[in-house]
Amino acid sequence: MKHKLKKLRLPALFVSIALLLGLSSGAGPAEEAMPNIRIGLYWGDNTLEGANLLNYVGSGYEFGYFDGDRQFVPLYATEETAISMIKDWTLYYTGGQYVSKPSGYDETRVGCYHIRLAVCKDLEEAEAVAGQYEDGYVAWMNESWCAFCGNYASQAAAEEASAARGIYGTAMTASSRCVTVVVTGTDRVIFQYDGGTESTLGVMPLPSEEGEKPITWFRGHRYYGGFQYSRLDGGDLTVVNFIDMDDYVTGVVPYEMSPGWPAEALKAQAVAARTYAAKHLGHHSAYGFDLCTGVDCQTYRGVDVDAPECEAAVHETDGIYMTYEGEYADTYYHSCDGGATEASENVFYEAIPYLRGTVDPYEASVVTGYEDWSFVYTADEITWILQNKGYNCARIVSITPTYTELGNIYSLKFTDVNGVSWTFSRSRAGSILVSPTLGKSTYSQRFTVTDADAGDSTVYINNAAGAISKEQVLYAVDSSGQLQPVGGEGSVTVITGSGVENLSLSGSGAVISAQRYLISGSGWGHNVGLSQFGAKAMAEQGFSYEEILDFYFHGAEIG
Repeated sequence: MKHKLKKLRLPALFVSIALLLGLSSGAGPAEEAMPNIRIGLYWGDNTLEGANLLNYVGSGYEFGYFDGDRQFVPLYATEETAISMIKDWTLYYTGGQYVSKPSGYDETRVGCYHIRLAVCKDLEEAEAVAGQYEDGYVAWMNESWCAFCGNYASQAAAEEASAARGIYGTAMTASSRCVTVVVTGTDRVIFQYDGGTESTLGVMPLPSEEGEKPITWFRGHRYYGGFQYSRLDGGDLTVVNFIDMDDYVTGVVPYEMSPGWPAEALKAQAVAARTYAAKHLGHHSAYGFDLCTGVDCQTYRGVDVDAPECEAAVHETDGIYMTYEGEYADTYYHSCDGGATEASENVFYEAIPYLRGTVDPYEASVVTGYEDWSFVYTADEITWILQNKGYNCARIVSITPTYTELGNIYSLKFTDVNGVSWTFSRSRAGSILVSPTLGKSTYSQRFTVTDADAGDSTVYINNAAGAISKEQVLYAVDSSGQLQPVGGEGSVTVITGSGVENLSLSGSGAVISAQRYLISGSGWGHNVGLSQFGAKAMAEQGFSYEEILDFYFHGAEIG
């Protein structure tokens, strides 16, 4: 069957694309318009040999590239609705994908050697030459149009085919950056793109015949926008989704917050997600994109979820960002704070003026599922955890926790039987005791460490009415007669009904030596910035999204 190809007029002047894989200049709100955002779908250790696209809403695809301003420059098009981009390699279609290792069955093969018919002066000439052959196609090679036909597994096979078919052409393979486009499930090549190290293939879905906005299936998800296929260092395909900012945020909000939550909470989430993306443009620039799809950036799954409430929240906050002193704000967010957020420098090292810790009086009014959690770790389990994370420790005999003014964990010092210590602070203190193998985890920065077998550790002064909380500072006279605070590395000897004992407080800086340690906490996440459940609670209590954002990012501007 002869495949119908749409012809597009070649732009008279190509925009320089030297910055195609770099970070677009400027990341401040002073720009007139936010450029397309680049989302890495498959990259690093997850690159692909072949990547299929299928129109969900649409009528084919344009081929071209994305210029230095992230704008799509079209070169060619097809009305095929199911296409696959593959590295120019000998690949086999098996299990619905193109791969380099055949399974042993009778499979469709696409070879990486072709017969170049001519280097042409323009697209019209390339089409005319390629059109003489049933398996002919056009290619954009280093800013020149070429006509090709066939695909073969080796140079010799291509040369033999050329002679047998009486074709006066050149048997060849392209550079290690070349990407071939085929009709999915077949060996029918419909386009090739080889921009060397200067540019890479972009694919833009065409609207439906009724003019509907395109939506495209890719690897089990539906996406707005276009796609870029790069063979970084000549390897497999890095796949990037080029998408309008609000279309991106539409694909974030329903995965970061339940669509059934109040509208003002969803709006707060939309503004936070949009601002976070704008602030972190180029976070993964080494791979040619801005943000990934996981929790390292923001969860993004395209438009799989039918969530009109979230779409409305994005639409009603269109173009609204949070700023501080003329720059985009760092709008961190987390699931729930358990009673108090935390200052950024106590978690992420850098002190950011609008990311201050504060007591949260709202979140407690909603059920988060993480209001109260606890785990008991034996000394042997803690030793095992540290050893499996690469620390050459003997048996741990004590833990010294310190806390922030708001009661969140700041540091954990572990000391082994040989007196050697390891100290973890800030976010590392919050995660060092996470052990999927043991099924135990610290879910947030808001937890305490105590002796699991100590029972009631309340300290009393003079009588039963004189209970002292762990937040209060106690003083005692040391052996030299100096007044010293109780806690820290030292200890204090007291007389009790059982005789003389060493007093160990559970407050900040107290050394806890135990056989079993109780980790008690609340909340889920790093505790910096917006509490998502707190936003839900505030929205249910009648607060607007602006008031919600102002509470968690006090001092940042909204607009």
